[in-house]
Amino acid sequence: MKYVQLLCLLVLSGYLATSCSEDHDCEEGIIETPNAIAPIDGTDYTASLMDCRLPKVQTFTIQGFAGGQITGDLGGAITIPGQSLFNSDGTIIDGEVEVRLLEMFTPGEVVACQLSTNTRNPAGNIEPTLSEGLLFFDIRFNGQPVVIQGEIQIFIPEENNIQEQLFFNSPSCPDIDCMVTWENTGIAFPSEIEDPIGNNITGYSAITSQTGWYHIGQFNPSQNERTIVYNVPPSGFNNTNSNVFLSYDNDKIAVSLFEQFDASLGVFSETFNEIPLETQGQLIFVSRQNGTYVLDTSEINVTQDIIGATTNTDETTEDQLVTVINSL
Repeated sequence: MKYVQLLCLLVLSGYLATSCSEDHDCEEGIIETPNAIAPIDGTDYTASLMDCRLPKVQTFTIQGFAGGQITGDLGGAITIPGQSLFNSDGTIIDGEVEVRLLEMFTPGEVVACQLSTNTRNPAGNIEPTLSEGLLFFDIRFNGQPVVIQGEIQIFIPEENNIQEQLFFNSPSCPDIDCMVTWENTGIAFPSEIEDPIGNNITGYSAITSQTGWYHIGQFNPSQNERTIVYNVPPSGFNNTNSNVFLSYDNDKIAVSLFEQFDASLGVFSETFNEIPLETQGQLIFVSRQNGTYVLDTSEINVTQDIIGATTNTDETTEDQLVTVINSL
């Protein structure tokens, strides 16, 4: 910790050194940081979680007794077998049910909606998995959650479905507004389905009997030694009004949410010592103030206990934020 504190002090000293140089005009006297006196409000960024997720929800209806397949705009699909949906009193549902589906297949959407691929590994630590895509779904009859007594198939599209993958869900928090931490719940397998217009789509499938959050992917196979990554945010920002993410340079979705903020050091970290050395990626700082997103990205090559710093934020819209992150 002393080592980390020393590095943080060096980073912060660097800020002060660059603020008064031959390239910057400065007045003599104490450098004030108003945000450190009046902390930045976190209400708007908290609200952005659902503001981001709800518009992406697609709603379908099927006959509960017959079951059926619903396919999202991005190719994710849920297949519900007939006679598998029940009321809470044990009676079988014979009527129209509503299925809500949310698909996320890019890192930009994941970051904007305050999600990640943070997953509990077999050692009990949290690390970002390499995901093919994230889904949320729920099923309701007359506005009430249904009881599932059957095997619902979840499908995520992927052209190169050449290997078995793992199946992850969020058992501790399955609702749409959750800050999701994933856990391995089984195996996914290469498969093929037919979309609503008759096209065959390749991807991966897995089986569940619960609604909620799911993704298909794998733990990072890297054998490199692992470390903790830190990031110093701008003055006034912390985990009540912003987030820091590490998005891997990868053809999968691999987004680590830094879940801890150390107020004494003023740094975000992912805390679990599970980021492989030599990981190439992007440190991403995100907030939203008065309806406008605040964004900073910087390239990173992970070294032992590396500390990044957010130094130059830009204001942006949600769509622009997603585009910027997806183009990194």
